[in-house]
Amino acid sequence: MLPVETKAREFHAKLLVGAEAVERGYSVVLGEQNAMVRQIAYLPRGLYIDKSVASTKTKHFQHLRQQGNKVAAWCEEGLVYRDRDAYLRQRISVDSLAEVERFFCWGDVQRADIATKIVAAAKAAAGDGGGKLVPTGNPRFDLLRPEFRDLFAPRARELRGEYGKFILINTNFARYNHFHGEDNLLAVQRQRGAVDGADEEAFLLAWRDFLGRMYHAFAAMLAPLSAAFPEHRIILRPHPSENHERWAGECAGLDNVEVKFAGNVVPWLMAAGVLIHNSCTTGLEGFLLDRPVIAYQPVRSQVYDSFLPNVVSQQVADLPTLVQAVGEALDGGTVNGGDDGTAAASRYYAALDGAAAVDRVLDAVDGLDLPRTQPTGPGYHLGRLSGHLHIPARNLARRLLRPGAAAYGRQKFPHLDLAEMRRELAGLQAASGRFGAVKVAPLAHQCYALTSGA
Repeated sequence: MLPVETKAREFHAKLLVGAEAVERGYSVVLGEQNAMVRQIAYLPRGLYIDKSVASTKTKHFQHLRQQGNKVAAWCEEGLVYRDRDAYLRQRISVDSLAEVERFFCWGDVQRADIATKIVAAAKAAAGDGGGKLVPTGNPRFDLLRPEFRDLFAPRARELRGEYGKFILINTNFARYNHFHGEDNLLAVQRQRGAVDGADEEAFLLAWRDFLGRMYHAFAAMLAPLSAAFPEHRIILRPHPSENHERWAGECAGLDNVEVKFAGNVVPWLMAAGVLIHNSCTTGLEGFLLDRPVIAYQPVRSQVYDSFLPNVVSQQVADLPTLVQAVGEALDGGTVNGGDDGTAAASRYYAALDGAAAVDRVLDAVDGLDLPRTQPTGPGYHLGRLSGHLHIPARNLARRLLRPGAAAYGRQKFPHLDLAEMRRELAGLQAASGRFGAVKVAPLAHQCYALTSGA
């Protein structure tokens, strides 16, 4: 069971996991996370692979297990984090870890950090004696490998045709410029129980304010870049959780600058002449795609900067140097972190070479004894995943009560229909030369079954 929260970031990687799982003999449910959770009682029992082990997941995991499922997880935010202690407080719950069979780590650094917390908390149930913490990498990064890049080649060609020569700016400032406002960081961490006293609150507010200075510095660089490279488009791609309309306001009046958040970032990286970012995972993705990558650091912090995506990039601290570096990249120069970046990436990411992350993940799954008892009821055919389930309307009508939640959800996961599922599966099959026997069929609202057509 493969739930997707942020479509642009997770969908293709989950599709890869699903296709390879089918090749290994599994049946797979892939769909939008909220829809899957609402309909979980009507879906087949199996291994639910979540994208987080935050404290908010503990009861959810317990409910999944009570329904007859088992749970595994990775952390989508676990490769690039600015402060180790803050990451462990905010994103890693030993109680949630206690509920999972396997936790798939990005690499040895994350594994060691989480293991340290488990030992410190003396939570034997969440311990790693049985190999619970497995350094696998993440299937998102498999799609950057040469054997899978062709999946995005057609879209990259379309982007070049649509925008011509362009500069890509990726932002990562949601803790300041959040969809729900500047106070969201503190409110969410309070809700998660991660704010323990005045010192922790001061830490979070200082983090927000640091990213506020970064946000305004990035906004201030748009006009100079626009003027310096008038023959290029400049595409600003905000983080999925940011306020995109605010960025559109920053770009107003700049004829060759626009805000665009659409689809997976990989084809945008492939098509761009250069990437500009700060402390963003896309810096590492661009580096692994052999693209020119610049980390713009007009303000710096030993606490709040992210080491890995900046070290794999050419680091610049002021606008004149930035304009020069962008020009060199557009002229064909090598712009990235070089050998130092490669060495750092190998410490943080387990599947830089050798077996792909999807293979490592499924190797760890293969050792689990998964549930075989399946639900019965209207629309569900025991033993096969086909036909659309008939879910009570009240389960489909549930919405979060928080104002703006529906719009925020649509920004992160706009829609997924059968035609798109089949089209993207066909693209994966063509790019890899594999998965020809994998078929897709509708199963429930925004949930699809991947099975073997043999």
